[in-house]
Amino acid sequence: MYLLLYMVAFATGCMALVLSVVFHMRETLEWTTYFIIFLSSILIVFFLQISIVFIHIFTHGMIQIIFNYIITPIIFANIAFLIVFIPYLTTWVIAQPWRSPYNIIFYTLSGVFIVLSIFSLIFTNLYIFSTLSSVVFIFSLFFSISILMKNLKKIESKDVRIVSKTLIIISFSMIPLVIISLIFPLFSNVLYPIYFLSVSVTLMVFLFIYFKRIPHKKEHALSVESLSNFSISERELSVILLIKKGLTNKEIADKLAISPNTVNNHIANIFSKTHVRSRIDLLNVLNEEHS
Repeated sequence: MYLLLYMVAFATGCMALVLSVVFHMRETLEWTTYFIIFLSSILIVFFLQISIVFIHIFTHGMIQIIFNYIITPIIFANIAFLIVFIPYLTTWVIAQPWRSPYNIIFYTLSGVFIVLSIFSLIFTNLYIFSTLSSVVFIFSLFFSISILMKNLKKIESKDVRIVSKTLIIISFSMIPLVIISLIFPLFSNVLYPIYFLSVSVTLMVFLFIYFKRIPHKKEHALSVESLSNFSISERELSVILLIKKGLTNKEIADKLAISPNTVNNHIANIFSKTHVRSRIDLLNVLNEEHS
């Protein structure tokens, strides 16, 4: 049952990852790159968990112990990375910069998680360390969910807002299971795949709806005329088109044979005219204008 649950969650996550990559290639949104990293990291953890189960089934004695001590630290390191990365990803989704206090808090929590995980590996009979490490991860996750909920109205894309609302509802519906897993640590092995499976299914539904809409969606090429509401110049349009392709300021400067400072000035003017503060906001505005 445990193995089946992890395998279903892993397979569903892989499908969500493939669709996310295709979505990223079409939309070229900056935050989707980080989302793909997030999904990949979780899938690595699940793959390693499945590997451990197979090792326990097909091996015995010293081989089993050696594999456990190789794979388990990799899982711990990956989760420690997610403790920092999930809040970082959330700040990209809500188009707000990663603020300094977050650096200190979540890097510290990541370090605490690693220490607790090492103790849980050494003192296998004491569940307190695994419980506390779960508390650290759950805190990072629900802190990110609360930030997402607080800034929901600031998300420009309607579709992203809908997905965010769904993830918030799923997360809070999992609270009873979270409490049970903290009281009975072994239950956390079931909680995580159930939660990830719910998130993956939500993402897949959203992405399937998105791809279904594509044939009915009339594409309009960006032009000075189509952006007349913002008084965009020809040169600024050239910069916008390269931003949409995901080029950096330096790459844009090389492409247009102008200095990076000139590119910075153009981007500042574009942000001012379109009333945005970041590339993500700009792309969202352009997508809504031409949807």
